Amino acid sequence: MKKQSFFLPTFFRIFCMRLFGFGFLLSVVTGTHAAECPLQLNPQRVVVRYNGSVAVNCSTSVQHDGMGWEASEGAVPMSKDNLITWRVSDLREWDREPFCYINTKDRDQCKIELPVTVYKTPDSVSISTVDHIGPMKEGNQYELQCDVLNVAPVQYLTVKWYKGQTLVNQTTFNDTIKTPVNETDTLMIRPDRSDGVQYRCEAELKLGEEGPQPPPKVTSDPLSITVHYKPTINETKLPSIVPVFRGYPVVIVCEAEGKPKPTISWNLGTNKPVYSETLTVTDSTPEDLSCIANNSVGNTTRHVKVSVQDISISTVNHTGPMMERNQYELQCDVLNVAPVQYLTVKWYKGQTLVNQTNFTDTIKTPVNKTDTLTIHPDRSDDGVQYKCEAELKLRTEGPRPPPKLLTDHLNITVFFEPIINETKLPSKVPVFRGYEMVLVCEAEGNPKPTISWNIGTNNPVYSETFTITDSTAEELSCIANNSVGTDIKHVKVVLKEDYLPLIAGLVAITVAFISVIFIFIYSIYYKTAKMGRYSLKDAKPSAQNGNIAQNGKDNTIPMKKLSQSNIFA
Repeated sequence: MKKQSFFLPTFFRIFCMRLFGFGFLLSVVTGTHAAECPLQLNPQRVVVRYNGSVAVNCSTSVQHDGMGWEASEGAVPMSKDNLITWRVSDLREWDREPFCYINTKDRDQCKIELPVTVYKTPDSVSISTVDHIGPMKEGNQYELQCDVLNVAPVQYLTVKWYKGQTLVNQTTFNDTIKTPVNETDTLMIRPDRSDGVQYRCEAELKLGEEGPQPPPKVTSDPLSITVHYKPTINETKLPSIVPVFRGYPVVIVCEAEGKPKPTISWNLGTNKPVYSETLTVTDSTPEDLSCIANNSVGNTTRHVKVSVQDISISTVNHTGPMMERNQYELQCDVLNVAPVQYLTVKWYKGQTLVNQTNFTDTIKTPVNKTDTLTIHPDRSDDGVQYKCEAELKLRTEGPRPPPKLLTDHLNITVFFEPIINETKLPSKVPVFRGYEMVLVCEAEGNPKPTISWNIGTNNPVYSETFTITDSTAEELSCIANNSVGTDIKHVKVVLKEDYLPLIAGLVAITVAFISVIFIFIYSIYYKTAKMGRYSLKDAKPSAQNGNIAQNGKDNTIPMKKLSQSNIFA
């Protein structure tokens, strides 16, 4: 006979389970069960993803009449085994807590509940602005919203807000509902011009140590925000006081940062603004002007004062020529300059920079400044030109090249005492008897010196040249004199005899004697070498002219030159 299986309806099983739990609780309250329940769960808590699988062991080390699992899914009927497993391959219950129970030999019954957390990550996480579209304005308040859809359990949910890569806020929830819900979190922001960045929100389920590690999270797409803000003029590049040297135009720059890009204009006190970032300022530009930067958010105005400056150079407590080796002071006056802490005064001698002075005063309004230069001129400085230059070095943001103003040239005249040129006038002068010599006395000095000769009489000779003869005094002097001083050159005249005619006569006689000897020797040589004796063979006198050089024929007679021995034989 086949054994038939018997199944109880589910609702009846749940009713019996609750009735059993009530009886168990009553027995504990009345003191019939004082000891701990001899059951162990492994693991003691489970965190499982919705539609996921789960398996938990329930074991005991005591003898019993039966133990089992009571659950809405995967219940295990009473068994005599000491280890039974609750197993579900597709968990779909959100709010159930299964328990393992045991009937001891003492007819007591106890149970241990298994905490089960069923979670579900969000279907989506999105970020948006609340009641606003388009660019945001700097300084206004806006609300961002993060929507987390279909997440469970919400009590473990944390919503994090990021600005770029920086965590700026996070929110946790304490709702105890265990089924999936939609949650919304908001973030209040007050953007400024540095907030042209991306915001994002992130939903994270922190399910404890038993949950997945790292905790599951879902992040929204980034929300890029555009911030519009009113212009800000760069005050470093456009100071409130602009120095302008007379005759030297300066280009000033008005740069402004703003979004949308601002329009730049200059107000020169007329009804016609100048639309440009740059403006050329001269000494005829109005003293007060302003730069206006404007966009759809607002406008900013920068007022500028034009300070026309001048510069001059002069000598201190002196007029006229300067004396060599004396000390003098030159003065450079810079008028109406600001800010003086950026002022540099440069001194030039010709084209050479000889000195410069920097100022450290922090006063920002226009002032007059004076700088001095001490000089000790010498004769090489006569006619040289000094000048001073005022330059405003307004850092890298200032106009390029730096504004500068140069004085007119200061020509200096240097007076110095004479110096006689000793190369042209030696200290000893030889004079040959019977001959004249012209001496030259040149001297350099300023003013131009007067030249005179002292020849031992009371009547000096005023001339640069002086003719001496063998009758001139042996000692004489050249005197160079001007308003600064005097230079004297003493000259000694040395009388010498002129032996040149005698030497010339001797040379002539010697040359004549040598010439006679040469002619005599040459004549002897000529007679010997060029003129000889000749013998005639078969010579016949000519019938025509009786010339023995003819042999009666038309041709001449051949002649033979005799040797020296034949001549004297």
